[in-house]
Amino acid sequence: MTDSPKEPQVAILVDTSTGWGRRLIQGVINYSMKHGPWHLWLEPRGRSEAGRLPSGWDGDGIIARVSTQRIADELSKLGKPVINVSGIELKRVEFPRVTSNYSATAHMVAEHFLERGYRQFAYVGPLRHNYVRVHAAAFQHEVELAGSRWHIFNDREPSSTSVRWQEHLEQLGEWLQRLPKPVGVFTWATSSGTHVLEMARRLGIAVPDEMAVVGGDDDDVVCNATVPALSSVLTASEQIGHRAAAMMDQVFAGHPVDNHHHETIEPIQVTARGSSEALAIEDIELRNAVIYLRQNAYKPITVDKVADSVPMTRRSLERKFRKWFQRSPLQEIRRLRIARARELLVMTDLSVADIAEASGFGTLEYMSTTFKEATGITPLRFRTQSRGR
Repeated sequence: MTDSPKEPQVAILVDTSTGWGRRLIQGVINYSMKHGPWHLWLEPRGRSEAGRLPSGWDGDGIIARVSTQRIADELSKLGKPVINVSGIELKRVEFPRVTSNYSATAHMVAEHFLERGYRQFAYVGPLRHNYVRVHAAAFQHEVELAGSRWHIFNDREPSSTSVRWQEHLEQLGEWLQRLPKPVGVFTWATSSGTHVLEMARRLGIAVPDEMAVVGGDDDDVVCNATVPALSSVLTASEQIGHRAAAMMDQVFAGHPVDNHHHETIEPIQVTARGSSEALAIEDIELRNAVIYLRQNAYKPITVDKVADSVPMTRRSLERKFRKWFQRSPLQEIRRLRIARARELLVMTDLSVADIAEASGFGTLEYMSTTFKEATGITPLRFRTQSRGR
């Protein structure tokens, strides 16, 4: 009787305390359920807790957030294949990597602010980390491409029990008060976003009218606990986990992945909540036209209807739109419909045909053509990739 093939044992050294970590782990589980089964080793841990394997663990591979040189050295000594899912770049660390695309994230957030009329920008994050500086630099690049100014604050993230905590918050508050208003503030992570919202509340800075805030990752529990709720970037961490698992499976099949291999995955969307849902457009006619357009973008609508709602001539609407947004009203309608389709593809189980109707395209064929022109892939392919399934 032939022995059955050994089921791989894979350790996941990723924090379970953040939305990013939990979604990434789910992506690994999804892959294992489809292509395994794998025996997965996982234990609850916070983001700042070191990832450690149990004594005597002798599995086949490790998917890890390699965040420090010490972790990298320990994993290297084990002689097991490792797939790194951390955006942190460490010297002398050579593991295949799958990470979020910081440039695409920065572009998405900048567009989110720009389409709401913000022309002043700021960034908040713990700049002692090189990966945060890379994240900030990507946002700076997008802001400068738009011809706008930006400001930056080093959020050192001390413990809230530290004697320096109040001093740090006061420094943040003084900086926030000096920012030109209205301003769009992008933060490294959810924690920095909550710091900004807390100080805005204490200082009476109106959010989002004077200051819109978007956090760098979507932890829906924490984001919805703030007042107003914190807008955030929904990264494709399920897909990152799924792709990391696929790379590990490739190794198990006898096809090693080059240690210098690095894949980046684009974010899914900005999840807009109360902290950024405002329009900072001074031109009242244009503001009213944008409000009408956004309220009706998913219904049968024409540019003439948008102009008539104000009212203004179509030519005047086109001119103001291009001056403010660098695109036409028709391009804005299509952009909003594609964004809506992306959201429904990821967050619901509606059929693609139903999503075409709900996002204003009307027919599946029209949505598929427009969606592929904008993203390079079909709606169904986008759904499969983004869910990590």
